[in-house]
Amino acid sequence: MSGLVLVTLVFLSAGQLGLPASRDALPAQVVLSGDTITKEGTVGRATGHAVLRAGTSVIRADELTYDYDPEVQVAVARGNVLLVNEGLVGFAKGLTLNLRTRELSTEDATFFQKQGVAPEVLAGFAARNESLELSRAGQNEFSFTTSRFRLLEDGAYRGEDLSFTASCGCSLLESVFSVSASSAELKPAERASFTFATVRVFEVPVFWLPWLSLPLTDRASGLLMPEWTGTGLSGLQVDLPYFLTLGRSYDLTLSPGYAFGVEPTVPGSGSLGVKGPRLSTEFRYAPASGVSGRLWLRLLEDLMLERDPLNPNVLVPDAKRRGLRGWGIFEHQQALGRGLHARADVTLFSDGFLFADTTPAGHLGRSYYYIPSTAMLYHRGEDHYAGLALAYRQDIRWGYPLLGEATRPPVFQELPTLRYSLPTRPLFGPLSGGVQVELSRLSPLGGLLGDEGTDGVFWPLLADTDGTQGNGRFDPGERQARTRLDILPRLNATFDLGGVLRATPYLALRESFYFHEVTREARNRAYGMVGLMLDTELSRVFGTGASAVRHSLMPSVELRAVPRVFGESAPSIYDEVDAAVTPDGFFQGRVALNQKVLIRSGSATRELGRLELAQGVDFLERRMGETSGRLQAGVGPVTAAATARLDLFTPQVEERLTQLSASVVWNILANGRLNVGAGYERALASSEQVRRSIDMLLPPPLPPPTPSVSDGASCSDDTVLNTKSSDRVLLNAGTELPFGLGLRYAAEVYRRDPSRCDVLRMNSQALFLSYTPTCNCFRLEAQAWLLPPPANFSFKLLVTIARLGTFGI
Repeated sequence: MSGLVLVTLVFLSAGQLGLPASRDALPAQVVLSGDTITKEGTVGRATGHAVLRAGTSVIRADELTYDYDPEVQVAVARGNVLLVNEGLVGFAKGLTLNLRTRELSTEDATFFQKQGVAPEVLAGFAARNESLELSRAGQNEFSFTTSRFRLLEDGAYRGEDLSFTASCGCSLLESVFSVSASSAELKPAERASFTFATVRVFEVPVFWLPWLSLPLTDRASGLLMPEWTGTGLSGLQVDLPYFLTLGRSYDLTLSPGYAFGVEPTVPGSGSLGVKGPRLSTEFRYAPASGVSGRLWLRLLEDLMLERDPLNPNVLVPDAKRRGLRGWGIFEHQQALGRGLHARADVTLFSDGFLFADTTPAGHLGRSYYYIPSTAMLYHRGEDHYAGLALAYRQDIRWGYPLLGEATRPPVFQELPTLRYSLPTRPLFGPLSGGVQVELSRLSPLGGLLGDEGTDGVFWPLLADTDGTQGNGRFDPGERQARTRLDILPRLNATFDLGGVLRATPYLALRESFYFHEVTREARNRAYGMVGLMLDTELSRVFGTGASAVRHSLMPSVELRAVPRVFGESAPSIYDEVDAAVTPDGFFQGRVALNQKVLIRSGSATRELGRLELAQGVDFLERRMGETSGRLQAGVGPVTAAATARLDLFTPQVEERLTQLSASVVWNILANGRLNVGAGYERALASSEQVRRSIDMLLPPPLPPPTPSVSDGASCSDDTVLNTKSSDRVLLNAGTELPFGLGLRYAAEVYRRDPSRCDVLRMNSQALFLSYTPTCNCFRLEAQAWLLPPPANFSFKLLVTIARLGTFGI
């Protein structure tokens, strides 16, 4: 029975078992031929190239006898026996076929099930004794050996003492895996049932089952391979999926499982991870063209103890088991016709800690504050976009439940957002323009107040100095539910100056109307933006023909200014639109020089290198902005890239180098057969990519330096280290050998806050080992990670079988 597991996997990967359905093994009217033919009573005998044929069924042997008596109807073949019956091809030393009882006994026989070839073709090869062509024809679904089997009336057949070998055109798979069973009943294109089956790997028994039933089609209900995984968070975990077909366009997978959990390193303390039984359900649907989706839900009875929602390492007083927890994912896409589309992406957790409890890379996952869920209805035409969007953000910083009355930091949701935009289009002459309109409402669920307190920060771990945090009243400095109408028209013009310079002046106007729902105040902010882009391209070709090299220079200058801000010049900041422009406006410039070197490669061109330099200037504040540069080059098998950002105006000296990164990859052997790589990155959360508002070319200056870390702070305190610069070194090496073996290693080393703590740590290591034969019939893959606490480690063992899927083992 356990053997049936593997065989069925291969059957599934091949699609279906193509044995003849509801047909006799050999038709009643037969023709016996050979070099010599004799007949004694009702028994005919043929020797020398003997052939017994009827329609597309053929038996060929050195010697053949057939009893024509209707009460007997037995054919006996001896010596180099070849049988072809529909898609079944057999080779044997001897064979006896009883047409009346539909039974077949064999001696040293091997049978192959063919697919992708007509029975008439197989019969022709057998009649002409073209054994080599017969073996190569079509595809072998599987092969088996048996001493006895019988064709059943419903088109199925039952065999005894079977030994199955999976086949999908890969000789290695055939030599490695096999399945033996005392008996099996197979119904073509439907299901196979095995009794007392054993799976063997290199002829070594792996596991045994008394009975197992497996589907023989791509979309048949049945058990799938067990999935085994392990992490440092929840230890060993096992799931047993059951696939259920609900029609041509719907299916369901039920996966009961169990997580064995990991005990806390400190007894009596809290910890991440889960332990206990669970059930996963995945419902998939695609009822019509342009409509698809899935609903995935996992429920678990967590046997670990409850924790303080503000600290996962601390248990609550008289802690009980966590009980029922779970999370779900809903995805839906639908084309409604005439450019109208609908889409939903929803992810919800029963409590805020569950994301970190179930994510192996928890130290990375916890850096994200929210898990977003969105729903959109939009119309996209050739020259416009109109959409309605809803967004819900679940706070996963704390362990509060999704539903309940617990006091928690408020999260502002999009309820809803309406967008309409006309992308830039030609108007008349050199003019082009576009417009974007957005109506958005941001508000907490179940209330209108942020209730952060007068300092504007709702952080449960910090002291509330004046008692205004969470008091249920609106206090100055707090956020409140707000509706905003934002209108942004833009007008461009393009002029060719003497054929060597292109000038693009533009004019934009942003008008934002605000309505605050608690104070019932209506405000507005408006500013006009004027800009000019000058750019050109100079190029020269060196050499001729296949060795020609083209070098191009693309200098550009951009000036952008907001002379004045009208209305509420400094609104409460909810998003990047509110943060755009300073209250006094700005006048900024940016100078850039891009270079490229191209070489001809056949009929196309290949880029050898690229250099991009840029410098920003703030004319109002009389300061230089960020200086940035990016270099990318590829010479032969080596590709390298480097990026640097420098802000000399920043008062914090140690933060003036806002970003520095470099990487190099060396393909030692062609086609990625062997490669090594290394990278370095130094980054600050204050880099221009994060700080720059949407309308400004340059970010505003950083605030003055914060006070020194108190004496009680620790170098291992993430709240301290996360505000400082980080240096990361990335190393990786990999090979993909011609016979399908793949090996890859990756490591990350980082250093945090070198000026204070000099924390140097191996952050993660990963090892990937895989094997894929040239036939791509299957793939074996092992993955392992070493991670910082609390994750510690994670591993996966995967088997991927063509047209069947991936299973964890």
